Amino acid sequence: MSKIIRYGKKALKKLLHPGGSKNAAVNAAPVVTRDQWPLEERIEGAMSLFEQKQGYRFDIDHPVLFTEKVIWYKLFYDRKDLIRLVDKYLFKDYIAEHLGEGYTIPLLGVWDNIDSLEKDWDSLPEEFCLKSTLQSDGYFIKMVHEKSRINFSDVKAEFVKWLRPEKTLINSFCRAYYGAVPRIIAEEYKTEINDQLYDYKVFCFNGEPAYVYVATDHFPGQLSHISFYDLNWNRMDVQYGSHPNCDVEKPADFDEMIRIAKQLSADFPFIRVDFFDTQEKLYVAELTLYPGGGQTPIHPESFNKELGDRFVLPEITDRSSL
Repeated sequence: MSKIIRYGKKALKKLLHPGGSKNAAVNAAPVVTRDQWPLEERIEGAMSLFEQKQGYRFDIDHPVLFTEKVIWYKLFYDRKDLIRLVDKYLFKDYIAEHLGEGYTIPLLGVWDNIDSLEKDWDSLPEEFCLKSTLQSDGYFIKMVHEKSRINFSDVKAEFVKWLRPEKTLINSFCRAYYGAVPRIIAEEYKTEINDQLYDYKVFCFNGEPAYVYVATDHFPGQLSHISFYDLNWNRMDVQYGSHPNCDVEKPADFDEMIRIAKQLSADFPFIRVDFFDTQEKLYVAELTLYPGGGQTPIHPESFNKELGDRFVLPEITDRSSL
């Protein structure tokens, strides 16, 4: 049995049965992130996690529902440029190439090691936003206010964790992150974004926007409402996970959102284009390939099926290189 397979099985056991003995830290095997697992173990890990969240398994070779197809997408959809979409640093250049400058939050700095960040800390403004480039769902984000009152040594350990591959989405079942370099970026702090009520997320299939998901949650732990709208801005009777619905006014820049989403999604079987719409301007917040990781239930199932019908997966005849 190879080291990778042996460590992979141990890591899968830890994933499904968290906890462990008091001596786990002493006896722990070297960390082997999931991008290094053999494909068959990644499939088993992804399916086991899906079963925990959704309560059943499905045929990975014949997914039907949207949430099932997201799991397939995570495991098998492979393009060399995917990292440019999901890495929060590389994403900015990708958007500039496709839309021009000014569509993403301005960048103040980028670091791939903690010593460089510490060296540049004093040169950063009093207020800014720090992010891991390889996390999602609001994790590993820090809004810095009154930086001069922060002792870097007090926050250094937190930022060191952000740069550890096993703490990022490299260590996931999401293929797009494999081979990425963990970094930390600093962006300009935009009061309009922190204070705005909604994020707008456009579901697109083969270059065609289909639905908009409106969320009030910016960060983990916040009370959130999530509502789905069609392109005529009719709220749909859809529940995403346990999030309640609410009525939301159509954004002023809605037509521009749809135009941009159509342009950015043209080459992909599925992608979600996310926006911040402020009084200052419209920003592309991020591009999302795996909404909710495929783990979040969508009700009614008929809508999950409708999304799945729109999501036409590409054929893969040879998995040996995955």
